[in-house]
Amino acid sequence: MVQIGTPIRFLIILLAVHSHLLAGATRLQNDSTSSTPVPSSQIELKTYVESSRVPLNRPVIFHVELSWIGDMSRYDIEPIPLPVLTNLTMEGSGSAYRLDPLKENSYRSVKSFTYQFRPLSLGMAYIDGLTIKYTDSQTGKTDALYSQRMMIEIVDPLPENSSGVTRSLIYLALLTIFSLTIFYFVIRYIQKRRAKKKLPVLPRVSPAAEYLKQLSQEIDPKGTNLNEMTNRLLKLFREFLQKEFSLSPGAAAGKEVCNYLAEKGLTDETLQPIRKMFEEAEVVIFGGREIQPDDFSRFYTIVENFLENRKDVWEAEHTQ
Repeated sequence: MVQIGTPIRFLIILLAVHSHLLAGATRLQNDSTSSTPVPSSQIELKTYVESSRVPLNRPVIFHVELSWIGDMSRYDIEPIPLPVLTNLTMEGSGSAYRLDPLKENSYRSVKSFTYQFRPLSLGMAYIDGLTIKYTDSQTGKTDALYSQRMMIEIVDPLPENSSGVTRSLIYLALLTIFSLTIFYFVIRYIQKRRAKKKLPVLPRVSPAAEYLKQLSQEIDPKGTNLNEMTNRLLKLFREFLQKEFSLSPGAAAGKEVCNYLAEKGLTDETLQPIRKMFEEAEVVIFGGREIQPDDFSRFYTIVENFLENRKDVWEAEHTQ
């Protein structure tokens, strides 16, 4: 019986190993992540959902990531079309940009787009593949990347935690706090208005003059931590552009900022040093490169000259 049992046990072990390998292959085929592998020097597309099983009362989060090694402005990405949806409806979307440091002072540029979809009913839902077109600014070549179709299972909704009574009490407390806050600010407004009648009217100052003052007080061109100073300098400059030109806070890349200012009528001669400053500063802030004192002094002078020019324009318009 020992001689007969040993081959049988060996056969059972082989069958168990075969089943394990087959299950692993099945999991790989059902993976919810889709990517287009390309050489590291070229653009790469990655799409995925945060979960392949989503309750009916929870959103489906879908991510699209484009990345490449090199400058953020190398590839011009055409607007991404909304994918064809099955058993889903669009609720919102957003985008972000970042630079991931790599070895030998290089970095990877990443543009990511996030979509939020609402399930319509129980069962299977699908996000059809995307076609994303782009242009290489170095070669002028236009090409496209393609993603695979995503499959999501919509399952039973999760129970809601808060009851109607609890929500009513919370709303009542918030309403009370809101009413008291309004009453407080109305009283403060009346008091300040009465006080202002006794004060002399001060001359109006241009936004550029205000930021020139902040520049001289908050930014030290001879400071020791120049990387931190560079970050503060660009933050102050972006705040001024938001106030002066209604620049959107979501304009992350320097190229987007310069394109927006060009649409507002600024000449290429004016924007050329600003564009160059953003390109070099993004490598310092996101790429981890140490900035040299001469480069920081040049950044400081570019921002200072731009503010002086806008101050002169404002004064010329308000003294006529």
